Amino acid sequence: MRVAFLCLSFIVHLSSFIVPSAQATPLVADLSNYRIDIDSGFNGTRIFLFGARNDNGDIVAVIRGPQKDYIVRKKEEIAGIWVNRDRMRFWGVPDFYAIATSKPLNEIEQTSLFRQLGIGQENLLSPPPSPKSRTSFEQFADAFLRYQHERRLYMKEPDPVSFMGETLFKTVIEFPDDIPPGAYTAEIYLISDGEVVGMQSTPITVVKSGIDAFLFMYAHDYPALYGITAVVLALVIGWFAGRMFEKM
Repeated sequence: MRVAFLCLSFIVHLSSFIVPSAQATPLVADLSNYRIDIDSGFNGTRIFLFGARNDNGDIVAVIRGPQKDYIVRKKEEIAGIWVNRDRMRFWGVPDFYAIATSKPLNEIEQTSLFRQLGIGQENLLSPPPSPKSRTSFEQFADAFLRYQHERRLYMKEPDPVSFMGETLFKTVIEFPDDIPPGAYTAEIYLISDGEVVGMQSTPITVVKSGIDAFLFMYAHDYPALYGITAVVLALVIGWFAGRMFEKM
């Protein structure tokens, strides 16, 4: 029922802006929701992405989460003890990354376009300039991608973008229950002959709400006070539990 409603709203919404702009804009797109609220009952959600292409080309939609720096460490066993030896830092990597395409990425004509735009997981991490470090980089990059796949914050394969006729397209983006709060962007590209002929970027806001929002803000803005409060609360609960057992 919900899918049928989304498809109906998709067609009605598009009818209000496709016709007057068909000759002027090669790509028009929109989202069913621009904000995701995370509370204690949040178990993931979906956002409906839809639009129209007024020129020939392939559709690529990329949703990126808040940027974050990561340090990946490699453990080695020395004298029977596992210790951290090598490590590699990745700067400004999106903490969430989803992609949807109208055809497989390897079938879309392009040269260095995907590298420049950060399309495809292999293009999110910058390799070191030294060829000697490439092998080590690939190992750390593979470990990082596996970690993100296990957390369901990166998709192993792009979702399909389906067409309704030659113009209208749609797809659904899945957000897991442990997505990080922050600023997200939905980038929709129309690619033809190895070039971007149309592009639209739409922001998505992911925020915590309710008691979760208060605790998140308290822990991040006042970490020392949050730690003291947690210790005091644990002591009070322990004392109260002890008194209850004494009476029993």
